Amino acid sequence: MLSSIRKFSKSIIGKIVIALIAIAFVVGFGMGGSFTGKQNIVAKINDEKISSQEFVTYLQKVNITTEDIEKVGKSNLLQRILMNYISEKIISMESEKRGFQLSDRSLFNKLKNDKKFQKDGKFSEIKYEKFMISSGLTKPFYENLVKETEIKDQLLNFYSGGIKLPAFIIEDLYKKENRSKKINYINLTKIYEKNEISEKAIKDYYEKNKNSFEETYKKLRYLKLSPEILIGEKALNEEFFKKIDNIENAILDGKNFDDIASEYKEKIKTTGFVNSKRIKKDGKTFESIDSNSFKEIFKIEDKNAPKFINHNNNYYLVEILDSKNELPTLENKGLKDSIKTQLKVIDQIERIAKLIKDINDKKFVGNDIIELAKKNNLTVNTVTIKNINDTSKFSLKLLKRIYEFGNGSIFVLPGDKENYLVTIVNEKDPKIDLDSDNYKKYMKKANAQYIAKIYKSYDRYINKNYKIDIKSNVLKRIENSF
Repeated sequence: MLSSIRKFSKSIIGKIVIALIAIAFVVGFGMGGSFTGKQNIVAKINDEKISSQEFVTYLQKVNITTEDIEKVGKSNLLQRILMNYISEKIISMESEKRGFQLSDRSLFNKLKNDKKFQKDGKFSEIKYEKFMISSGLTKPFYENLVKETEIKDQLLNFYSGGIKLPAFIIEDLYKKENRSKKINYINLTKIYEKNEISEKAIKDYYEKNKNSFEETYKKLRYLKLSPEILIGEKALNEEFFKKIDNIENAILDGKNFDDIASEYKEKIKTTGFVNSKRIKKDGKTFESIDSNSFKEIFKIEDKNAPKFINHNNNYYLVEILDSKNELPTLENKGLKDSIKTQLKVIDQIERIAKLIKDINDKKFVGNDIIELAKKNNLTVNTVTIKNINDTSKFSLKLLKRIYEFGNGSIFVLPGDKENYLVTIVNEKDPKIDLDSDNYKKYMKKANAQYIAKIYKSYDRYINKNYKIDIKSNVLKRIENSF
């Protein structure tokens, strides 16, 4: 719930609605259900109806620009704002049920003490007005947001306030994250990468997957539109960009490549057939155009039609002369090496899967790691990890995985580039002083984790007790008239 709110606040809608996200539960309801109903009803929350007029009035309060609609899409934007409004309504319904409210005096004090509205330590009406203008909000709308925020806090505090966890829970969390672990491990990747892939396996894989190896090759001609070529200077100045504009306009006017580039004819270059990775049919790399610009060029589908390409201030006039699909043979070393790499990955995955199954079936135990290492001329590595944040050997991601296992466990640890076989040899629990700052730190951490669980449970309660029914046909009519 709370993570959804944080994600939503970074979105375009979050920017549009501004402080609205601070008060909204992004309730995880589905968009299914009945989509029929009376024409003026856009949604229902249990038996409470939201009319199209009510939602349109709400939309009018939200400062939506044309740019915002273009970035997100009108349909997606309105749908997500409606979902947010429904969330707001649910909070109001829950708050009313629990008797939570905020008096006008309390609201005034809240605004008065907001530092963004203060000047020299005192509330400034001028700063308040400027904020409204810059945000595109009205005072009643914003003040309602503040009120709803405070009520939401009251609601959440109702469920999570006054928590005092027993010492053993805090100690347990401290031990879990700070116990040292002595482990033995070997690098499985070093074992499995030694496995040779036969010529027969390569050929069989090629025959079974021919369609996936077919590549598109394109032949093109191009003129690099550098300042040196266009104006005889190095600087990207006004004269240069005027030339660029002229070339773009010429393309729009339907002129052909030769006419546009006639005065720079000796600078035009033609490639042989080359694929999307800039690899020519002879296996060599075409390097005259940088890879990122070439990616944009390769997207061009039209033949014999001049195109202007601009990528990171690299400018090109380009024309695709020909395009064809070809199936490379195994005589192509690059293809053969690629297949071999794929087969090695597949082989490694299959071997690791079998090893995991053997571990789960108790066919592979802790001491077997020594025999596996000897068999493959490897040394069993031993390391003592001080705590869950000790990154001297493994990343935080892998450490988190290691700390899921207890003493005597054996497991496969998948890394980004390498895979390990690990066994936990020994664990040692630390002690914590109940009067220390460290204890206070972990008390806060344990409380936060407990509160997060409460919020998650509350989220499930919301979804269970509030049936959401979106009338998509009505929402579509609103969208069309927007």
